[in-house]
Amino acid sequence: MRVFVAWLAIVSCACGARTELGAPAPEDASVVDATEPHDAAPEEAPPIDDAGTDAPLSPLCTAYDAGAPASPCTAPLHVGAITPSSATCYVDLIVHEGDEGTALFDCDGGGWAEAHFAGGTFTGAIQNGEVDLCSGTTFPWSDGCTWASAQRISGNLESKTLTFTYDEQPIAGTGCESACSATGTVLVQ
Repeated sequence: MRVFVAWLAIVSCACGARTELGAPAPEDASVVDATEPHDAAPEEAPPIDDAGTDAPLSPLCTAYDAGAPASPCTAPLHVGAITPSSATCYVDLIVHEGDEGTALFDCDGGGWAEAHFAGGTFTGAIQNGEVDLCSGTTFPWSDGCTWASAQRISGNLESKTLTFTYDEQPIAGTGCESACSATGTVLVQ
């Protein structure tokens, strides 16, 4: 699950300990306290929406309403390591280590920007060389809550290393599990 925040904001979230879907549950997992993170995914977790390339903007992202320039500048991108806040956290990532993508942006350095990967498109803006892009998913989880994720790519394009952040939060339901987060890098090549 991921949480997108308003443009140019830096967010940190509490981490949880949900494991990846399909992981075996411990024998004592029959009673679950919903206020604590879970050490294992439930045996029958609900399906998670794949971001896909046509995923709608996460409700945690701020829409940027600027059209693409006729001839945008481009830069190849390479996703580096992404590390969850806990080794047992499940994070619903749009991009993964080793993925290749392309940044497209206003050559004048102020306005529209996007990054395209096989898993989805990040949208946002560039201002004075600083890019801030957001994407994410909304999906049901086995705790009975609906979660939204926000995945952000931000930083200065000239530095050649952008920051990837993953945050999440429940957007419907009560007694939801604790949120997970993740951080990583996206290299501008």
